Amino acid sequence: MVPSHSDGGPADRPAGAGPGMHDDVRGRLRLLTVVGGVLAVVSLGAWAVTLGLAASGSAAPAWVASVALYGLPVAFLIMAAAVVWTVLERKRR
Repeated sequence: MVPSHSDGGPADRPAGAGPGMHDDVRGRLRLLTVVGGVLAVVSLGAWAVTLGLAASGSAAPAWVASVALYGLPVAFLIMAAAVVWTVLERKRR
């Protein structure tokens, strides 16, 4: 038996009228989060390499030291921007 009224499911809502954020905004936020996370992991790896080479008595290449020095703060700023963007999107609803 088919109900005579709509249950308000996802097929009944127009595009972008769901309870969550738009799909393109979610995709961009997900991209920012992934980029920030990958950059954080890479910079922590570069930091570990720099410390390991320093412990063995040699110096790390300049690009590895730069990634270790600047990567983590940039990753933090990217993730903070994603959080602020999420808060602003939720306030717009």
